[in-house]
Amino acid sequence: MAKYDVYGLGNALVDKEFEVTEQFLADNGIEKGLMTLIEEDTHFKLLDNLINTYGIKKRAGGGSAANSLVGLTQFGGSAFYACKVSQDEYGQFYSQDLADAGVQTRISELAIEGPTGKCMVMVTPDAERTMNTYLGITADLSVNELFLDELAQAEYLYIEGYLVPSPTACEAIEAAKAKAKAEGIKVAMTFSDPSMVKYFKEGVDKALGNEAIDLLFCNEEEALTFTETDSVAAAAQVLLKRAKKVVITLGPKGVSVFLENSEITVPGHSVDAVDTNGAGDMVAGAFLYGETQGWDDEKSAKLACKAASIVVSHFGPRLTAEQQKEILNAF
Repeated sequence: MAKYDVYGLGNALVDKEFEVTEQFLADNGIEKGLMTLIEEDTHFKLLDNLINTYGIKKRAGGGSAANSLVGLTQFGGSAFYACKVSQDEYGQFYSQDLADAGVQTRISELAIEGPTGKCMVMVTPDAERTMNTYLGITADLSVNELFLDELAQAEYLYIEGYLVPSPTACEAIEAAKAKAKAEGIKVAMTFSDPSMVKYFKEGVDKALGNEAIDLLFCNEEEALTFTETDSVAAAAQVLLKRAKKVVITLGPKGVSVFLENSEITVPGHSVDAVDTNGAGDMVAGAFLYGETQGWDDEKSAKLACKAASIVVSHFGPRLTAEQQKEILNAF
């Protein structure tokens, strides 16, 4: 029996959330709905502007894969996260945040100097999240932070698409996938954001690799953009050449799960959305929980839809452990 249900590989970021207007994004030349990488000086200028104009709504540990692993562990799964933070205040906050959620790391063994990554999450009145990210030292995530002995004890390797802009992170992905193949560990990946398939498609393509991975997560926009098709069904057929199982989120319409000869669509829940940040991450975390517990795809998708509907109903990318226990009890 595996020690970990999922071993995750991704960026480590401390999120700062703000409620902003559409006009603020336009005035500052920020592309709505996407994650944009920015330099440190731009980060501090924008941060000062946001704090002075709106004030911080919430600070929390973040990163796409980290959010998914927190979701998985709070449902009752087990996870290890390979990431890179420093010993600064943000890094200490991030490390403790993961520990409190039950996600195992070996961050304390790294003793790395430099700025921990940060992400400014700007939420407009329509609940759409737009992110500007200063990666800090996570931009140089490498094979040195992998702890492959931990990966050898996992059922799944889960790869975050946000890593592909970094050459050293791409090397880490290749090393992790090679280890997974050698150990018979299943591989899952998320596209993470439309910006990754729009601006870094070559890197995403390389991360997927020549052999079909076991499980791929993406949203409707990412699926259509990556495959250059005009329907979810057509996109799924293309993606099934790259993954044995494809989970596509459809926003309020729900989640579709595709295999070579089958399709399941679970409808979404009608809620008043406040903040869509973390919805896709929760879908992945909840679905992976069901997957590693031996659930069928429909039950896993229903759990994912329910959990995501609660996430978008409040600010922040995560649920409390108590909320997740209540959700799980219904299943």
